[in-house]
Amino acid sequence: MNFLTISLMAILVTGVIAPSLQYSNADVLPPNHQVDIGISTEDVVCDSGLYKVIRAANSSIACVKAKNVLKLIANGWATTVDKEPIDEEVLNTIINRKSIDLAQINILETVALKTQTGTAASGKSVSNYDVIFEICAYTPIYAPDVNVASDSETKHYELANLIDADSCVISVTKIKATDPTSIKIILLNKGDISEKVVMLQNELDSLKEQLTTIRSSLKVTDPDSQKQGVKIAELRKQINDKREQLHRTLFAIHLPSTAKDKIGEMTFSGNVIEGNSASVLSVLNATQTPGLYDAIFEVCAGSTTIKLPVIKVTSDKQSQTIKMGDKISANSCQMTSVKIEANDKSTISVTPAGNADSSNKASDLEVRINSLQASMIQEKQTLKSLIHNPDRPENFVELVDTHVIKIIELRNQLILAKAEFSKIMYQTYN
Repeated sequence: MNFLTISLMAILVTGVIAPSLQYSNADVLPPNHQVDIGISTEDVVCDSGLYKVIRAANSSIACVKAKNVLKLIANGWATTVDKEPIDEEVLNTIINRKSIDLAQINILETVALKTQTGTAASGKSVSNYDVIFEICAYTPIYAPDVNVASDSETKHYELANLIDADSCVISVTKIKATDPTSIKIILLNKGDISEKVVMLQNELDSLKEQLTTIRSSLKVTDPDSQKQGVKIAELRKQINDKREQLHRTLFAIHLPSTAKDKIGEMTFSGNVIEGNSASVLSVLNATQTPGLYDAIFEVCAGSTTIKLPVIKVTSDKQSQTIKMGDKISANSCQMTSVKIEANDKSTISVTPAGNADSSNKASDLEVRINSLQASMIQEKQTLKSLIHNPDRPENFVELVDTHVIKIIELRNQLILAKAEFSKIMYQTYN
């Protein structure tokens, strides 16, 4: 394969010449980075307008322009992930999808700092600027990705938090320029990923509502409890699968999400909750399958919330590990059921599976994220008041710069904490 062929293949894959690759993944991490941080090849998430394939040369994962997929496969550069024929209906949907107008960006203040950094080729002096701007979203935007450019510099970074629909957030950046009017800010997100996250979250919420309804009506003595137990097991599996999809996507875009459920302060068997516990409530014969049982059990948290609860159900014949959900709140219980084989149904028991390390890390990260977010909100409010104050103090520039530096530092810390939180959540449900 000669240099010209290689160059043409590179353009087919990206749709652009190589230097523009740094902006080809505005919503999610590049596929090789996702693999590096532990996401399997099958689970890699592709950015807007891209289709997942395998490079034939080295069997690595790649996200390529959807319009070029058929050419790349025909030329032998790529194969499909599962070796199955391309789903042309899905491919055409990606190709023909129109971009979404996500937000409006307004520059609120451009503050020149006293220091100069040099001279441009035009002979004009290059200065440092603090730029304060707001992003007003028309639709929810996860991991807002911003490109800031001037006549002297270009920057590309991710905001730490999602932006809710019909709301505005303030953000800041530092940039060099000879002419401050040359500073422009654009949003790189195309909208596909945000739509996917909203869809997954809505589907998860719907499943959780169904599970809450069935759990609230479940009674151990009810003759229909066996059918309800089977339905609970089915819903729990669907919920965990949906959670895995959601947290994998959130992990890839460095933005976690938590779901919060709360149940009563008594066990389902009517006892006062005393510390962490797991117990079998009932064991029923499974329909038409000798030796298979539906075990209904409860898991309770004492004075401390259990994050990422995992329990083990065992019998004299089988052992299963069950992922209960995001958490069990302090002084509350969750009830669910599982099918398990046993020679003697009295041997069926339930115990915690020892997920303490992940649980503790997730709890610590959640506290840190909340603290960083609170500090970020306070800094932004102070900065907003400062720039909107008509009676500006003499040290206005120094004050603005102090807050900008602090907000950037908090933003970087917040993104790292959220990435680690998402990694734990994804690995738990994977």
